[in-house]
Order: sequence, then structure tokens, then C-alpha cells
Amino acid sequence: MDLSLKLTGRCCDLALHPISVYTVDIIRELGRNVYKKKYINWWRNGNHNTTGMKFDGETVAEVRLGGASKAFDGSAVEKSAVTLRRRMYLESKAKYLCLLGYDDELCSLTWTWSGVENYDPAKFDFMVQRWDRILKKNDFIIIDDIRYDGKFADKQESGDSCGFTLVDPMVIDLSALRAEIEAENRRRAA
Repeated sequence: MDLSLKLTGRCCDLALHPISVYTVDIIRELGRNVYKKKYINWWRNGNHNTTGMKFDGETVAEVRLGGASKAFDGSAVEKSAVTLRRRMYLESKAKYLCLLGYDDELCSLTWTWSGVENYDPAKFDFMVQRWDRILKKNDFIIIDDIRYDGKFADKQESGDSCGFTLVDPMVIDLSALRAEIEAENRRRAA
């Protein structure tokens, strides 16, 4: 039988990109108008972005096995969340990052696994990123992907897409972030 998990809520496409001091000034000067410039390519190109479903109180989950509705335990999603720390940036010579993208597109994502005979909600494994620190919002988590019984879905579909609003470009000073993480590590070690 086919097992499907459909999440309906808000999809995200957010990206962090290293930028120069010169570009920091341009972004601060242009603000949201930066999206009208060539910089939009940073957000869409390369492997710097995180796309997926924002998981919060507005997200609706539907699980079906062979057409029959099944229970879903959303607490497993939050337990899987990891703090987003782009080590490649923290350990690089980069001085600044810029956040671009959106986090509010109404949509649905459906994962489907074939050949599932018995449903066990504990067999879901969620790949989840926590963007709280970057976006300065509590419990901001994004589901990147899902496995069931150790397997990625045989089919993944998106649908019901309905517009989005680009976030205000945000400049992140990596020296300040590195100092914050170092202080946090010292507190934990003490």
C-alpha cells in the first residue's frame, strides 16, 4: 500500500550568502529594493538555500495508508530540529552574510512511500532545521525532508501554491555571531 504524509501550511525558501563589506553597504542602502537587482540570483542559485515546510501551529498534517486516515504525532518534528549553524561560514574568512528569500508561501507538500503494509508513526524521521537565532523568532523550524522506516519517499509533490512575500534582506555580522557562539560555549564548559 501507499503511505502518504501531506503537510499544508507555509513553505519557505531562505538563503544565506557570504557578502563583502561593499555589498553590505548596498544592501543597507537598497533594503527590499535589493530584490530588483542582480542579487536575486544569490537566493536562487547554488546550494545556499533551505527549502521546505515551516512547521508551526498552523500546519495541518494528514497521514493516509491505502486511503485510510492515520494518526500523526507532530512532537517528533520539534524533537528532530537542529540549530542551523552553517559551519562553512562560521569557520571561513567571511565577515558578513545576507539572508534573502521568503517564509510565507501558502502551499502543501506530500511525501509518498510505496509498499508499506503496517503504519507506525514512530518510523517517521524528520530532517528539520531550526532558524530561531537567525530570524529572531521562537520555534521557527523548517522540515527539509522526511524518511519513513529509514527510506526517503518514493515520490514528493508540492501543490496548492499561493503567493509569498520576500523577507527584508538581513545582514548578519559573522564576527558578532562567532563571539556569541564562543561565549555560549564557554558558559556550557564552565
